[in-house]
Amino acid sequence: MKAKEQAKQANAQEKIQHPVHAPGQNGAAGAGVGEKLPIAEVEQAAVPPATENEDTEEVPIAGRTKMTVPKKANQDVPSEVQSEIKSEEEKEREDKERKEAEAKTELNAILKRAPGVFFFFLSPFHFLPVFKTKYPVIVFSKSYCPYSKKAKSVLLEHYSIEPKPFVVELDQHPLGPYLQALLAQSTGRRTVPNVLVSGKSIGGGDDIAALDQSDELASTLRQMGGKWIVDVSHQEVEKSL
Repeated sequence: MKAKEQAKQANAQEKIQHPVHAPGQNGAAGAGVGEKLPIAEVEQAAVPPATENEDTEEVPIAGRTKMTVPKKANQDVPSEVQSEIKSEEEKEREDKERKEAEAKTELNAILKRAPGVFFFFLSPFHFLPVFKTKYPVIVFSKSYCPYSKKAKSVLLEHYSIEPKPFVVELDQHPLGPYLQALLAQSTGRRTVPNVLVSGKSIGGGDDIAALDQSDELASTLRQMGGKWIVDVSHQEVEKSL
């Protein structure tokens, strides 16, 4: 009897030290102190699940199991295709840099002198330049822009200006967007029209119309154009019936 009682007490003591949980009870209570989760569960929790829009692949984890994870970008793109993509990007960048350099040269040429040069021909293969005309008033415009039309109407129809203002239609110029970007940097004006006198902007269509209405346009052109402005005179414009 004494041996049986001792065995029962030992069995009860063992149950207290090592309790047996019902199925699913461990997951609800969580791991106890000193207990560790299985390695596969820890590794699975460390990898973010793939979304529906992502391509996935199966990868081995510690040689024991496979897990579905998102694929890395461009992983399935052949190296030849990646090389072609980089080559195209480099070509686009080089082409942009080349056009920007050409636009700087073109803008300097426009601002310094007229693009048209008169020549005296000595023979079909020999000629001499007779003179080059400076254009102190330059209008950077776009042919479809109503504000550009307003500025050109005032400068070309309401006034007689010598030399005649030189008009650059940016929408018809092969380097138009690059020229407009350079003008924004140099004059601070990003829109058209952009009227320059001796390389300095005096505004757009509304500004030119305001100078005309206040009778200050002619004096502004003479003052800023200096010796390059030969004549500025107001002329009457016949109104259409």
